[in-house]
Amino acid sequence: MVKLNLLSPHSPFFRLLLIVVLFSTASLIPFIGLVFLMTLPMVLFVLSIFNDQTKTLIAYLTALFAIMIVLSFFRHAVIPVFALAAMGLAGMMMARITRKNYPIDLIVLLPSLAILGGVVFYFVYGGMQLSISPLQLLEKHITEAVELNIQFYGRLPLSPEEISAITDSKPAVIQMFTRIFPALCVIAVLFTTWINVLMGNKLLHRHGIDLPNLSTLSEWRAPHWLVWIFIAGGGLGFVPQTVVRYVGINLFIVASFIYLLQGLAIVSFFFNNKNISMFFRWFFYFLIAIQQMLMIAIAAVGFFDIWIDFRKYFQKDQKTD
Repeated sequence: MVKLNLLSPHSPFFRLLLIVVLFSTASLIPFIGLVFLMTLPMVLFVLSIFNDQTKTLIAYLTALFAIMIVLSFFRHAVIPVFALAAMGLAGMMMARITRKNYPIDLIVLLPSLAILGGVVFYFVYGGMQLSISPLQLLEKHITEAVELNIQFYGRLPLSPEEISAITDSKPAVIQMFTRIFPALCVIAVLFTTWINVLMGNKLLHRHGIDLPNLSTLSEWRAPHWLVWIFIAGGGLGFVPQTVVRYVGINLFIVASFIYLLQGLAIVSFFFNNKNISMFFRWFFYFLIAIQQMLMIAIAAVGFFDIWIDFRKYFQKDQKTD
């Protein structure tokens, strides 16, 4: 991977172009390219803060144009170029919104909408290429993913009854993931954008650049009206009508994820106030990632923070120490 010290202030145009070309080209590599693609917003975010935004934009458009010419010799070249464009645009939007001192909510939300627009384009355009509807293309991808998982479980030392049960549940699993895909997609995009903002802010801080609207991430709170979406989504999840029920489930899942982010902000606030070492911080975050019950507990902390305000008690504890 390109060394992060290449992301330095006041880079000449050709150095900017080289960095963007390297990251964009690496994003096209199978499997490992996904890592480069997911961190591309952070790269464009940092470059746009370090350098003139117009110069960074020209460098990125030049790189995209060059990649598009190369890929034009292959079929379906539009999709990877559009994916690069959407992720790069998200990074430059982060920088633009940050420079205008807008709150963290907009820094994450607006670039996320740009990426979600790219996802919608993929399913619409990809469906047209295959002469199927976007929903049918989604079901096709989910079916392929489920079948790959079934093949994986088939190689495990499971009993024939267990393998048969997994195979029989295939239609139900495909149907469930198809119906909750909107929520899963929104969560993935929000999380990706959030992580890119965090990484970009850390990198900028190391170079002596402190952004006021990103300096208090640990004090972030979800909007108060989100609780009504959370409650409404939970209530609609019990409605017998399938469409209404899954609309409610999708709303409930997205709202729960946002409260998880608020819970993580509270955890970060606690770590900062208590000067917890970086090792234990990352260890705790690792536990959250692998322990579902701990993740639910953190989301619950974020939800109840509406009334309890946990950070206020942490500040009191610090004063009494």
